[in-house]
Amino acid sequence: MAEHVTTVRDVAALRVARAGRVEKSGDPLRPFRLVDAHGTEVAAVSELLAWVRFLHAVEVPWYLASRVEARDFALWLKTTKKPPRQRRPDAPVPGSVNPITGKAAPGENYAARTRRHARAVIRSFYEYHRETHGRRLINPFPQGGAAEEGSPNAHHNPMQPFRAPPGGGPISPRNPSRPRGSFLTRHSTTCSPH
Repeated sequence: MAEHVTTVRDVAALRVARAGRVEKSGDPLRPFRLVDAHGTEVAAVSELLAWVRFLHAVEVPWYLASRVEARDFALWLKTTKKPPRQRRPDAPVPGSVNPITGKAAPGENYAARTRRHARAVIRSFYEYHRETHGRRLINPFPQGGAAEEGSPNAHHNPMQPFRAPPGGGPISPRNPSRPRGSFLTRHSTTCSPH
């Protein structure tokens, strides 16, 4: 890990560029956002902010949050609609499937990968405070399963097949299946390997 590296830096001579900024978003539900040097929103900050706002709504301080709040946050993210954004007049309807590529347009609700990323960001936040500051915190988003004990293949016997990694924590969102009738499914039978 980075904490154990013995590199010595001359931090007094280090020049840190003032890259990135906090800017107004025009969204009344999220009036400001943090962007990096390229103007791209820093998603981890926004996802952590959603957690802090959720905890404020349920009146639980961040350092007292438990797995009950984590469960409720996961359910809230799954059921709540994303803040409305301005769309082009010719933009596809949210959640519709492109008939050529089979790719779905972003839906009105948060995607499973977004919910998983938010869970990972919040889990890392709590682990950081536990490891760096020695705080006695319960991580509301446990890694879960065999992963808590390390890699399931840490002591792998080469004569045995690899074990599949755990499917995530107890409240980890699942990947959605590919829509039926997608482009690749429809056209894969018409292509001949010869």
